[in-house]
Amino acid sequence: MGIYYHSFSRYGFNIWDEGGFANGTLRTLRGERAGSDFNPIGYLPGRYLYGALFFKWFGIDVQSLRLGVLVLTPGMVLLVYAAARKLMSPGPALLAALCAFSVPSMYYNRFYLIFCVANLFCLLHLVEKRRPAYLLILIGSILISGYFKFEVALFSTVIAIPVLLFVLFVPSWRNEFLGGMAGSARAAGFRFSRPVLWGGGGFMALVAAGLVLHIQNINLYEKGVQQVVEAYRLWGNPFPQVFPFFDLWAKLGGHKLFERILFYLPPAIYAAVGFMLAYRVTARRRDLNWTDLQALIVLAFGVAAFGLVIWRAGFDNLLRTLPPAYILLCFLLDRLRVRALALPGFQAGETTRMKRVGLNIAVTLIPFLYLLEMNTHHGFYAGSIGALRQETALLDLDRMKVYTDPGEARWIKGVVDRIETYTEPGDSIFVLPLNPIFYFLTDRVNPTPYDWILPGMLDEAEQKRVVEKLQANKPKLIIYIDIPIDGKEERRFYNYAPIVFRFIADNYLFDEYVGYFQILLPRDLFQK
Repeated sequence: MGIYYHSFSRYGFNIWDEGGFANGTLRTLRGERAGSDFNPIGYLPGRYLYGALFFKWFGIDVQSLRLGVLVLTPGMVLLVYAAARKLMSPGPALLAALCAFSVPSMYYNRFYLIFCVANLFCLLHLVEKRRPAYLLILIGSILISGYFKFEVALFSTVIAIPVLLFVLFVPSWRNEFLGGMAGSARAAGFRFSRPVLWGGGGFMALVAAGLVLHIQNINLYEKGVQQVVEAYRLWGNPFPQVFPFFDLWAKLGGHKLFERILFYLPPAIYAAVGFMLAYRVTARRRDLNWTDLQALIVLAFGVAAFGLVIWRAGFDNLLRTLPPAYILLCFLLDRLRVRALALPGFQAGETTRMKRVGLNIAVTLIPFLYLLEMNTHHGFYAGSIGALRQETALLDLDRMKVYTDPGEARWIKGVVDRIETYTEPGDSIFVLPLNPIFYFLTDRVNPTPYDWILPGMLDEAEQKRVVEKLQANKPKLIIYIDIPIDGKEERRFYNYAPIVFRFIADNYLFDEYVGYFQILLPRDLFQK
């Protein structure tokens, strides 16, 4: 799997978001701390510390970061298969894993998906095996995920605690669960269990203490509330429309319409599974079994992960939340197949074999159509091999060698040339609103803690602090893009950060366009 992913790892580039991972990792490598020295409202330090290891091992290059993500991806795929196997037979489980394998999402934000799957599997495995060591592994996985994606750690904890309490609340499950835990501990013996429990517990306590200390130092709670609750009004997007269906088909084409429909498939899958589980309990008047509980756990993770899409309905966000949907879709298809095989027409007769083959083809049709679409008409943002067909222009720079869109390749190189013409390494520049890749590629310094400034991030006081930083270390060049983000005028930079914009307008003048990038130079250069 690693060889497969590596074969197209240089194809595609996100001029907006990928630079955040690259420059944040570089700043971490130089001793700065995420959340305090840079990106006060941004990602936790885990991704940057992890990426810094690959910078040390393979050099400061975008490809080093991709290798770091690439080596984790096969493990994620195997965990999807292992999680699916707890609900279904090998064939459907393999289909779910194949979907995750073919569409693992973009490199720079794959940690969300990786840790969601890891925590899901650990909880499923604990419920199935009921051993103390697996409880420690679950806690450890959640704690580690907190350093990378705090929201994943949060919803994993919110799911795990009620599940374990529910197991302890049902008498038959409580006896079986606690009996299994006690039996496995006795089987391991003190020689094994005592070092594991004390050592593992001590390590997790240190990890938890470090995470809590970091959260306290960067005031994550207040920032998290600000980002998730307050910023939704400024930064959220509604789900894309799919009706009138045929009019949109004619206007957008089938592939774009497929992207829109995909937003509604996970909620439909989760609703179907929820209805099925509720029907088993209410209409059939029987208790849930362990398999039902595991399906409920996958459902809970799917709904929680999908919250990212509800918060901001972007196609890249959607793809990061899909593994639980893959598992439950194949679970439903497997249940339908089992029910169909129990019908009289599939029991005997000369045509039974052909009917079974036809049924298997029908059941696998939806997953295979999805795989075909995502691997032929989608590429880099899906993390699929389709990038080989879409990304055709080589962009060869000191810290990045990738194939990307011809226009963007020309613009990126043009902006880098302008930066190198007007400034020297170590000089201060400022890039707005969301292109920190230029700090990384040119080894220039951002005088502020913010590698990006987006709607809802800065209040008036924080904007004034940014201006103070700019006055203290005045940038020799500013790269500025004047666009309405998501097509909304209120999301133009001068509307959501007017104080910073006024400083730029008072002190800098337009020099030229490079693509849609404006090159702004200090006014005093024009007065000489």
